Amino acid sequence: MMLEQDLGLRLTRQSGGRLSLSEVGQCYADYGERILSLSEEAREAAQSLSSDRRRNLCVWISHEMAWGWAIWVMNDFLARYPEYSLEARVLLPGAQPPLDEVDVWLACGQVQAHGLACQPLGRWQRRLYAASDPDACCCHLEDPDQIERCAWIELTGESEAIHLRHRDSGHSRYINPHARLRVNSLQTLADGIARGYGVGMLPAWVAECPRHGIMRGRLARILADWEIMPTDLFMLVRSGLRSKSVECLTAHMKSQLPVRWRL
Repeated sequence: MMLEQDLGLRLTRQSGGRLSLSEVGQCYADYGERILSLSEEAREAAQSLSSDRRRNLCVWISHEMAWGWAIWVMNDFLARYPEYSLEARVLLPGAQPPLDEVDVWLACGQVQAHGLACQPLGRWQRRLYAASDPDACCCHLEDPDQIERCAWIELTGESEAIHLRHRDSGHSRYINPHARLRVNSLQTLADGIARGYGVGMLPAWVAECPRHGIMRGRLARILADWEIMPTDLFMLVRSGLRSKSVECLTAHMKSQLPVRWRL
């Protein structure tokens, strides 16, 4: 081989009639792969810096986060940093963005994406809600088993079994309500519950947050003594070297996270 002649080393060997890498050859190949990997990282870093010069960032948002705080914090960022511009794209349930088009990805629940670094961002407390109608029977439930009496609405892809924990006693219960209506957006879920079409599980801020919630006064908490496992929020960015604009945006988002969402 020409490479072996140039190096003055044996990189291959014959074994059972087949040509394979020698120990020296394998070592050389490993270094070659590392060099190629570094070359790819360098290319991505150069693209990142080029993007920074354009000062235009693409922010992908999981559908659960596509209203309220997310749009507010992006607008607040633009007000503080007029040299930048943002393009926000909403992901439907189960969808993932093209990874080469991601500057920042706000995700509800942990996701695995090769080439992206996943950073913990915050946490949503979740609760059970019905329409704010004092005469409705589903507003006065005393036991989790009574959920079966009520129409249940849920998000597409939501886990069927819901783990409840009593706030005072610590006693655990599991409920598995049968959903006759599933929707693929948090907005539609909240609206359906508020209109009295059924009961369901929502992030507490949707019904209760004075700043970012949009259903305040239209939803009533049910089974208030029972707590639900929270939903973790994550921020994904490209692995390796990141541009100044991405660092600036992610730092701003973290600093402006609502207090009750913080870890």
